Amino acid sequence: MKLRLAVDTGGTFTDIVLMDEETGTVWTDKVPSTPDNPARACVTGTRRILEKAGASPEELTLYLHGTTVATNALLEYKGSPTALITTKGFSDIPDIARQTRPKLYDFRARKPKPLIDRDMRYELDERVLYDGSVLKTPDMADIEKIVLDIKKRGIESVAVCLLHSYANPVNENLIEDAFNRLYPECFVTYSAKVLPEYREYERMSTVSVNAYVMPNVGRYVVKLQDALKESGVNSELYVMQSNGGVISAQMAMEQSARTITSGPAGGVQAGLRVSRMTGIKNLITLDMGGTSTDFSLIENGSAQYTTETEIEGHPIKLPMINITTLGAGGGSIAWIDNGGALRVGPESAGAVPGPACYMRGGTRPTVTDANIVLGKLNPERILGGEMEVSRDLAVKAIKEHIADPLGISVEEAAQGILRIVNANMIRGIRIVSVQQGYDPREFALVTFGGAASLHACDLADEMGMKTTVIPNHAGILSAMGMLTANVRHDYVRTQVTRDTMLAPEKAEALFSEMEARGREELAAESFTPDRMKFTRTADLRYSGQAYELSVTIEGGKAFDEDAKNEAVAAFHAMHERQYGYRCENEHVEFVNFRVIAQGLLPAVTATDAVAWGTGEKDLGTRKVYIDGEWIDTAIINRLGLRAGETVEGPAIIEQHDTTTLIPPKHIMRMDENANMIIERIEQEENGNEEG
Repeated sequence: MKLRLAVDTGGTFTDIVLMDEETGTVWTDKVPSTPDNPARACVTGTRRILEKAGASPEELTLYLHGTTVATNALLEYKGSPTALITTKGFSDIPDIARQTRPKLYDFRARKPKPLIDRDMRYELDERVLYDGSVLKTPDMADIEKIVLDIKKRGIESVAVCLLHSYANPVNENLIEDAFNRLYPECFVTYSAKVLPEYREYERMSTVSVNAYVMPNVGRYVVKLQDALKESGVNSELYVMQSNGGVISAQMAMEQSARTITSGPAGGVQAGLRVSRMTGIKNLITLDMGGTSTDFSLIENGSAQYTTETEIEGHPIKLPMINITTLGAGGGSIAWIDNGGALRVGPESAGAVPGPACYMRGGTRPTVTDANIVLGKLNPERILGGEMEVSRDLAVKAIKEHIADPLGISVEEAAQGILRIVNANMIRGIRIVSVQQGYDPREFALVTFGGAASLHACDLADEMGMKTTVIPNHAGILSAMGMLTANVRHDYVRTQVTRDTMLAPEKAEALFSEMEARGREELAAESFTPDRMKFTRTADLRYSGQAYELSVTIEGGKAFDEDAKNEAVAAFHAMHERQYGYRCENEHVEFVNFRVIAQGLLPAVTATDAVAWGTGEKDLGTRKVYIDGEWIDTAIINRLGLRAGETVEGPAIIEQHDTTTLIPPKHIMRMDENANMIIERIEQEENGNEEG
């Protein structure tokens, strides 16, 4: 067999999917995460799933991995002590930032603490102008003095960000030469390599983030590679990027900031696959795991991308899928604030100690505990019965920490926990839809992750969304999405030019230069020309604007006057859709030129190793607490459902990796790809239809 494997590390569980590239047969598994060493869970899961498939490690041809190492290092401020080398007079940029307040009317709001302390910033007397001309070359003795001082202080990571190095990296190259000679073991990030794009604050922030998380990611990747080799895995390791593509392990170690939203990007890739399978072009994806929930929007079968995001107030200006993350997961802890109000999250119990019901030492109530108490989760069938869970411990935690202090019943407390976490997730749906100018009622909600299917219908009803999709293998869908990703490299060149002044041949030269670099890097990764794909985009704005919109340049031909005019027209239309107006009499500026280079991996069609419709369907009934009362609810085994079958709520549908709640007044239909399509039953009362 030729096997492709994907592993997605989450806060509570690590998801594994194995696929036979020739037959499309898929095997899945889920193991507890090991936060102290995430590689351990990866190796455990790899060994288990290979045993399921009756395969050997040597048969793996591709190993894909979504990791939270970079994200956690940044969120928890647990990166490596980092130094900054910048142009003389510019070392205060991290503090000055954009001089904007985090919250306009909150006088107590504080900006996030810079990742690099003031006494670890070095200034170098040099200057490159915006057009790339060198005004002052730094003295090599000054560079060597800085490098040796960094080495003497034991600083293991350095961010190098010189003014206008995106236009000409010659002075950063001198610094690189000095580090290679004097301190080669240091982790060094150069802005001209990671982000050759203008805007000094965003560029410095991105480079600082990369340097801050780089040692953590580098050590983790090496540790994982060594562990896999010891297990007999010899295939190449690729890491999921925030842009929906994958990069080599070496690239991930050098440009670690590209992996900040590694796992969630796999979920959006899976959402695109669901869109193709179901024919539903407009989707809002909701990925609810143990620690957080990720939201994204798919319009007309395409994901939404951005070239800049913020993580904990730190801008990262790299191409990535537009994903919103909130601290609302199955492990989110319920608590009572100083005002006596019930709150849920953002703190999570994680994998260790985990929810109280997991019997690993956790004593504080979580969303999972609430679902256990209300009968929505079956303690005897978590992970198919492989995981021991205690309902009594869940009841005890909710009673002691929530019910008794508030003077309410355990059921009321558990129901309150679920309503609050649902309200948090509704806010996430609104962020990616309403706040971006989209009407969520025109979209279907596709939910995945181990915890999402229990909340899906309630969220869709609240947002007025008529259709909910629970995909096949919803609990491990992010890992499934990684199997469909291609190798991807992004390139950018800044050239601020008014549209009337832009010479098409100049733009064509920039595009061609980036494409040539893409061909070279993809060829080094063994991709032949017929397995390469290039996409051109450009960032445009009206003269005087501070930010740009990105438009796609028509491919398959050289950039000429017609292509330029088409790009300007596309910009006007996009500006009107996003901001409600266009200014066709205003001058338009081209700011950045971009190329996306993809190495296309062989496409595969997934077929389950276990056939749907072959298992026992009816598992009896149990009482489930829904809308304030205990209701006898049918329990269905998803493996027993065949294409075309319907189930009317109330019902619970159980499977190995997740559990789905179909509330009253809802009906589920299983489609030909084993996706569950749930719709609310319209009822007529007094001549009026009610939803």
